[in-house]
Amino acid sequence: MSTGTLPPFIDSAHAAEILHVTPEAVLDLIAAGRLKPFAGPPTKPFLRSQDVVALASEIGVQAEAETPKRVKSGFSRVQPRVTADARWKDVSQDDLRDFVRRADPARRAAARAATQEAIAKLEELLRMLDAES
Repeated sequence: MSTGTLPPFIDSAHAAEILHVTPEAVLDLIAAGRLKPFAGPPTKPFLRSQDVVALASEIGVQAEAETPKRVKSGFSRVQPRVTADARWKDVSQDDLRDFVRRADPARRAAARAATQEAIAKLEELLRMLDAES
């Protein structure tokens, strides 16, 4: 793997793509001393491209013909949903009744399925949060 097409410094998200890991795993590699941050906030540091490429070679990551897709961590998938769900407090009973009244049957069925799935996931999240407390 060559740094020929890479700028001298890349952000941790780009490093994660190169290493085929999550951005959180890049932070773990920094904490373990395997990579050295040079600038940027602690949660999204910039790294020397050649260091990332060297580590990729060391751990056996193969170069791909196309740019790898970003790997989202569980945290990155859950946090936006928790944030969005926090806005439910702004929805009144009248808002809910209005939605049900105006929604066509297909939209109501989709809302019902999505609501049931959300309830199941949120109940599981509550159990996990309680277990960590």
